[in-house]
Amino acid sequence: MCTLFEEIAEEGRIEGRIEGRKEGRLEGQMEGRAMEIIETGIEFNLQKLDILERLQKKLEISLQKAEEYFKMFDRRAG
Repeated sequence: MCTLFEEIAEEGRIEGRIEGRKEGRLEGQMEGRAMEIIETGIEFNLQKLDILERLQKKLEISLQKAEEYFKMFDRRAG
């Protein structure tokens, strides 16, 4: 027989997994948008700073996060 504490703990674990999946999907969507912005910027020969600015504006992210995405998706660097 489960105790009330065990039931509450299990509910918390389930909610945690659900929230984790939601956060993962949102991060994946952000990465996808970032990749599109970066690839398009590169195709149109935009400067790195212009692409970073666009990432910040469109995704509402910090300069640091924009630079992380740029490093992740700039295919010219590899």
